[in-house]
Amino acid sequence: MFNSILVAVDPSEAAQEALDLACRLAQEDHAKVVLVNVVDVSKLVVAAGYEAPYPVDAIEMMRDEGRQLLDEAKQRCQKQGLDVTLLSAEGEASERILQVADEQHAGLICMGTHGRKGFSHLFVGSVAESVLRGAKVPVLVIRPTKHA
Repeated sequence: MFNSILVAVDPSEAAQEALDLACRLAQEDHAKVVLVNVVDVSKLVVAAGYEAPYPVDAIEMMRDEGRQLLDEAKQRCQKQGLDVTLLSAEGEASERILQVADEQHAGLICMGTHGRKGFSHLFVGSVAESVLRGAKVPVLVIRPTKHA
């Protein structure tokens, strides 16, 4: 059904569950898995209170974390015999996920969501919601099973 499945990789439990499901789907369809991690420096404002221009060391730390997440996800996929491509991107997360999905001809986007509601949803926004609204292909959004 799908030739290529794009998985948005981040440290959340939901993203890890999305990766597991994407791997199962890729095995069934003999699909390639494209793993992408997006470094969104605007998150530095929320997470650490930095303002532009952002400290180079903070950005590099985010890049390092992203590379580590991608490497770990790649190992999990390769243990299942899957063909895996790793991509790092920088910018606004939903825009970059959609761009990579187009560039990689993904047939499915698989990602986690934190499931925030109310004020926190308005303040932080929802990457998953933006991807759902802008995607040209199906999007599978996973909430963490231990959702509070």
